[in-house]
Amino acid sequence: MRITTITGKIIYILGGEALILVLNLFVFQQLVNPTIDVLIVFLLNVAYVALGVRTFRGAEENRDDPRAWWRATAKPAAGFWIGGGLAAAAFVSAVGAFASKPENAFIPAVAFIGYAALAAFYLHSSVRLQTMDTAP
Repeated sequence: MRITTITGKIIYILGGEALILVLNLFVFQQLVNPTIDVLIVFLLNVAYVALGVRTFRGAEENRDDPRAWWRATAKPAAGFWIGGGLAAAAFVSAVGAFASKPENAFIPAVAFIGYAALAAFYLHSSVRLQTMDTAP
């Protein structure tokens, strides 16, 4: 299954985030301590992004073959925008981790790691795509 329309992508993004939020509020927070909760949500978000990257396709992309492991978006600009937003979120999380008392720094530190890893993935993808676009 490939998600190719803007509407489908928006539904996937909003629906996935809503599902993770509902699971977090009504299941994970009730069953596990906050440390385990943040790790579960972190892993779910990484899986959710990975699934989206593998199923989304741009208008000019091959819809039959799988994407290269490093490719996150159809065009470089999209990855730069998404990666930039994730890098900004990583920065805010890092500031929050450093500004917190040591006993409260774990959650923003995990958020920083998650956002930074995803930002690096999207930005790396865009740099490679841009290099492909300008190759002779």
